[in-house]
Amino acid sequence: MKRTFIISFAFISLSITGQNTNPYAGSSLPDVTIMKNPTYQDFQVQRPQFNPANTNDPFGVGDYDKVQRQNQQIMDEVAEYERRTAQRNQPQSDIQMLASKGFPSQSYQSGTSNYYTAFEEINNMLDDKQPLNLGRAIFLIENAYYNNTLNYDDYQKTITDQIKVCNEKIREEKLNKESNLAKNMMLFRLISDTLKIKPSGMEKPITHYPIKYDLDDYKSEKHFDSHFVTKLMKSGSGQCMSMPLYYLVLAEKIGAKAYLAYSPHHSFIKIQDNDGTWYNLELTCNAVLSDAHYMNSGYIKAEAIRSRIYLEPMDKKEVVAQMLTELARGYYEKYGLDNFYLNCANTAIKHSNNQLNPLIMKAFYEERLTATLAKLLQAPKPEIMQQKSPEAYKHYEKTQALYNQIDNLGYEKTPDAIYATWLQHINGLKAKENKRKSLMKSSLK
Repeated sequence: MKRTFIISFAFISLSITGQNTNPYAGSSLPDVTIMKNPTYQDFQVQRPQFNPANTNDPFGVGDYDKVQRQNQQIMDEVAEYERRTAQRNQPQSDIQMLASKGFPSQSYQSGTSNYYTAFEEINNMLDDKQPLNLGRAIFLIENAYYNNTLNYDDYQKTITDQIKVCNEKIREEKLNKESNLAKNMMLFRLISDTLKIKPSGMEKPITHYPIKYDLDDYKSEKHFDSHFVTKLMKSGSGQCMSMPLYYLVLAEKIGAKAYLAYSPHHSFIKIQDNDGTWYNLELTCNAVLSDAHYMNSGYIKAEAIRSRIYLEPMDKKEVVAQMLTELARGYYEKYGLDNFYLNCANTAIKHSNNQLNPLIMKAFYEERLTATLAKLLQAPKPEIMQQKSPEAYKHYEKTQALYNQIDNLGYEKTPDAIYATWLQHINGLKAKENKRKSLMKSSLK
């Protein structure tokens, strides 16, 4: 059954609740679930206050008090006329502006330039004007949120130090340092296991501890940046978004081929062995899973498999494109909706085979714009909106069309209880998958 977006009296109530909505709320991924109600702006133009006339009488107009009273009466009449005119015309002006141009730009706000700069560099990567660099793209996105307070050299040094641990362990275990599988499995162990190494020239071994799963805030509900890679690097804990992205940043640095894949509200790493067999690295529970495990427990519809929005490996360029949804997510959290948010979605669509997340972004934008227009029009039903403003009604139609696209891809919201049960399920598979990991390890040498 197709999920239909119906605007009725309900969407008017959405527009007046006064609550802020994160389009990514309830999910640790940009696989969007809308769970709260949005805040809408009235877009009222602030009119400057009328300055009192000069109390001097340089032109000798006579009775000062009488002139003042006459002037005040005129000013009061003008003010009343302007007030009535504003009440009568302002909503119509807002409707025309919104319907034709969308939400007003927030570029005047302090800090938005950081997002524009990050977008420009990432877009240059996607347009092949500069080399693709996922680690750099992630840094740009998170640094924009932190108002450019992060240090890129420190960020790179942390990554380089982690690669040194991997290379030292590969040397220590006499593995093939050129093997893609060897490098990937060492990265997997780096994130998932405790490693002890004895670097050359050092007397005592060094212990490297795994990344912990952030059970306290894995949905980024308490702190927006809980899903950031830089937060993971600093705290040693992450979740099902930051852990796979961190893995890919390390893989990029060490020269290993690895791919990102999605399942509902989740992401994981896909790699291939020397024979071309695919493996799914589940970093949240230190397991190697088959696609069947995600199919059986991840609430995935057959349509979603056919449209390749889930379980499909994405190459570096597509992952970098998907990161624009993260850039938009941070922008929305700080500044709200405008054309920058929409431009991120459109650019991600341009460079992505998997268009689910940017399509949901666009649907979110159009839904909120439609509800705002409905409020200004005082139109509790779509047919009333169509009568009052055919131009505004087009945004309702756009919203419907976008949700139909999303439905046709096979997307369906996973209930929180199902997702929690799935996490417990994959955690219980660890013991069963130990044998599978052992088989992989035997092929490394």
